[in-house]
Amino acid sequence: MKKVYAAVKALIKKEDKYLILKQRFNNQTCFDLPGGRVELGENPYETLVREVKEETFLDVEIVKPVGMWWFFRISDGSQVICNTFLCEAKSYDVDLTKNVDDEYIVGHYWLTKKEILELEEVPHPSFKEIFK
Repeated sequence: MKKVYAAVKALIKKEDKYLILKQRFNNQTCFDLPGGRVELGENPYETLVREVKEETFLDVEIVKPVGMWWFFRISDGSQVICNTFLCEAKSYDVDLTKNVDDEYIVGHYWLTKKEILELEEVPHPSFKEIFK
């Protein structure tokens, strides 16, 4: 049965570039922002800080909301609504070796808005609206 899930995503800026994660699901590659699904009863802000730490090993502070986008999960077709927040990182030393196997993260990049808008492998066209 298809469902709708709430997620929180972090827009982390370093100079004029943004942190983008490369993920691989079922032999498909996709670029995404750090973050994850909000579980029932969780504080969404705490979820975002925890998810960013789990995926990138960065400590972040949430600055402000920047927008919303969505995608449909490959596994079951459920919709995920991504509330996105500008975040400041205490350092920019991304460490993907500490994330768990079910994150499917295979790389990270610091990209300009222009480079992000040129990406083809994004979760949904609405992803790019955050960068316009």
